Amino acid sequence: MTTKITMPLAAVSLMLALAGCSLSGGTPVPSAPSAGGSATAAAATIPTGTWRLVSLRETGQAEVAVSHPELFTAELTADGQVNLRADCNRCHGTYTAGDRRLSVGAMACTRAFCVATAPLDTTFAGLVGGAQTWTASDDQHLDLASDAGVLRFQR
Repeated sequence: MTTKITMPLAAVSLMLALAGCSLSGGTPVPSAPSAGGSATAAAATIPTGTWRLVSLRETGQAEVAVSHPELFTAELTADGQVNLRADCNRCHGTYTAGDRRLSVGAMACTRAFCVATAPLDTTFAGLVGGAQTWTASDDQHLDLASDAGVLRFQR
């Protein structure tokens, strides 16, 4: 009998507590920026679409040409989404871009060991995630850069 009464009372108490949080009259919690607001800026500046990695250069290292660019792609969508193919792994996140500035949010990635290309897959995802600037000499070439290195893409 006690269990039949306790469970509904606990549920009601929880609902009232949550409702009280929204009516506290205190300082409102700022809402997260919408992807739509940043996507407009992103679509107006950085070229969207699917880009194939042709080379990468980590700071202090020699440039590495990518022998299979189709295995390392970055898709930038007009609504501020970034999707990576890093050989056998996939990553998804968001980005905002402005006048040559870029900020990539935290990305969710699979973590399989890609036998043929390790550690290039993790280096690629890390450099995309840390990218701070972008340049595009034309609609067919895109560079993403940070203090950690430079990624060169083409369509």
